[in-house]
Amino acid sequence: MDKLQIFDFHRIFIGDFPMLFLMEIVFRTGVMYIYTILLLRFLGKRSMGQLSTLEVAIIICFGSAVGDPMMGADVPLLHGMVVITTVGLLQTGMERLINRHRKMETLMEGKPDCLVNDGLVVYENLKVNNLSQEDLFRSLRSNQVDHLGEVKMALFETSGYISVSFHAPKNIKPGLPVVPRELLDPNSLFDGADRVPDARKYSCTNCGYTKGFSSSEYFGSCLSCSCTCWVKAGLSE
Repeated sequence: MDKLQIFDFHRIFIGDFPMLFLMEIVFRTGVMYIYTILLLRFLGKRSMGQLSTLEVAIIICFGSAVGDPMMGADVPLLHGMVVITTVGLLQTGMERLINRHRKMETLMEGKPDCLVNDGLVVYENLKVNNLSQEDLFRSLRSNQVDHLGEVKMALFETSGYISVSFHAPKNIKPGLPVVPRELLDPNSLFDGADRVPDARKYSCTNCGYTKGFSSSEYFGSCLSCSCTCWVKAGLSE
């Protein structure tokens, strides 16, 4: 191995590769950029926190492109600059394309999914996005939600953030409390085979379906999801 010459500016900035190799770097960068976006779409919105797919992709690409020339003696700075410039141009072009074409935006960023619709949990969308009921309820609690009767709609945004739309105060109805299951009063939980102790509204602990029961009738199964576990519905003050 040849002895490394310190501060060899030709090696630092250009390296021993022919200048035409820069075109290959542009091609490699484009392929890896698109692959990164597709991989992030496959992993789903939950993996991205509160960033968009393009934002996460550019962070990953920039991190590698900046780091390698900093530490690698065999990676010329020019190569890193070409990568960063290419990624920046790809990012700008992709954003302009997305802003002009709604279908492209849906393809690259995905679309919001409804997790709660008028107080009912949309379990199909929870499963699609690899979310549990507690994941949903934790986010609702952080939005000052006490029970699902307050929620008009909750959307799982493309950034991985759950946004909440509330009912107007006059339209709020009883609903499933969003407190953790283990913190619910055991005396407020009932099985489908139990008799109703008090005439009032009760909620299915699975989907949030809420209905009024008469005293002494049996709870039975939820008409929405067939679950047989019920809890006293939450009431807003």
